[in-house]
Amino acid sequence: MKELDRKNLWYSLLLAAIMLLLLICYFSFMLPSLYVAYAEEQNLEAIKNQHRTFLETGSYDRVHVKNPTACMSVKIPYEENYLEAASKMLSIKIIPTDTETEELMGDIRSFVRNFDLKDPKAANLQIADELNGFRMKLEKIFEKKVRLPIRAEICLTNPEQGLYREESLRIHAGSGQEMIVETTIFDHNNQYTNYLALERVSDGMVFSILPVVTPQMEQIRPIVMQSVPMLCAVLFMLVLLFSRLYSNGIVHPVYQKLQDVNQSLLEENERQEMFMRATSHQLKTPVTAALLLLDGMIGRIGKYKDRERYLPKVKEQLLFMRRMIEEILSLNKNRSSDPCRMCLYETVMALADSYRVAAADKQLEITVEGDQETYIWTDSGMLVKIVDNLLSNAVTYTPQAGRIAVRISQQSLMIRNEDVTIPQSLIPHIFEPFVCGEHRQASHGLGLYIAAYYAKIIHAQLNICNRENAVEAVLAFNSKR
Repeated sequence: MKELDRKNLWYSLLLAAIMLLLLICYFSFMLPSLYVAYAEEQNLEAIKNQHRTFLETGSYDRVHVKNPTACMSVKIPYEENYLEAASKMLSIKIIPTDTETEELMGDIRSFVRNFDLKDPKAANLQIADELNGFRMKLEKIFEKKVRLPIRAEICLTNPEQGLYREESLRIHAGSGQEMIVETTIFDHNNQYTNYLALERVSDGMVFSILPVVTPQMEQIRPIVMQSVPMLCAVLFMLVLLFSRLYSNGIVHPVYQKLQDVNQSLLEENERQEMFMRATSHQLKTPVTAALLLLDGMIGRIGKYKDRERYLPKVKEQLLFMRRMIEEILSLNKNRSSDPCRMCLYETVMALADSYRVAAADKQLEITVEGDQETYIWTDSGMLVKIVDNLLSNAVTYTPQAGRIAVRISQQSLMIRNEDVTIPQSLIPHIFEPFVCGEHRQASHGLGLYIAAYYAKIIHAQLNICNRENAVEAVLAFNSKR
């Protein structure tokens, strides 16, 4: 559970970090470019509306502009000798008052009359050439004149139209003789702020003026709203991607683990059910034999009158049942693995020594070879039970004067008993319970079943096969353990 919580935390932190990085990239790179493109488009539309409205009405009364102090329209008549300009603040009519200025105005009218609006490239070159000539003529006019060679008729707009609102004034104290005056005013679209810096110097006073326009939220809100579908699509794809990663990294392994545990429980239940059925069947035989012997001795029937002879046989049957019950209890008791570091060579030598007497009765030779410093990390009790059953089978089924060879390595334990083979019909069922070879009277058929069962628990592989005039049992250890 702790590992699952840790994985869940890391996936959540990774998702949050990627989403934060996505938002930072969006607001740092994409949003400014989108705002610039949107502002350019809005400005282009604004000049179109400004121009059309002025053409239709002839004034700025109904013209909506972003900056009333800077927007204006100028009309140059083709025939009459004047210029007319209009804005939100005022309208002005400029009339030349001398001959040279009238000639310059005539040149401007001629330029305007012949200006090609259909070819932007040609118009650009034409404007550059003509403006240079107009500038030179205007410089000559002002060099000769002491007073302005024009007459201006100015008409101010009505200040009570409610164009500006929320005027404010703030004064910031600077260092020493410095003072900054901040004035703010709003119109229908923008906030205008003018900064006036004043500082007294030794020979006078210096004034610096900075006018700025502060954009409003309404200008950036459409950009954000246009970006919502794209952000939703990106976030949706990101969530889908992380859902897939989350499923592969957390949900699927947990589900697979639960499925493996469930499958293991099902297999264990099937094994126990099959084992109990087989056990019940196998126990019937010695119980029935013991009862028959006892009934014969009690009734003094035939040869069973000789109790001294048949009572040991009853005891033999009872001891057989006790050994079988002990094996069953041991099998169902030791289901969990408790690993520890153990010397494989010392363990095998101790078990081999316990079979020296039985081997001597059959004149068997038992040899143990291999690395004496072989250490493995496993459950000592289960490993002893596995090796003990394998050696017991080897001693039981090896014929008189045979040879049993044990070889030890870091990866495996091999036990080979010669001059004997397993019938081919038994090999597919060798690890099933109560499967016995020729010496059925000396075995209850649980040894290899228990060995294979314990080998599975300690993550080892047990394999038994026939070799040339020999049987070889190999217990391979998992190198990761």
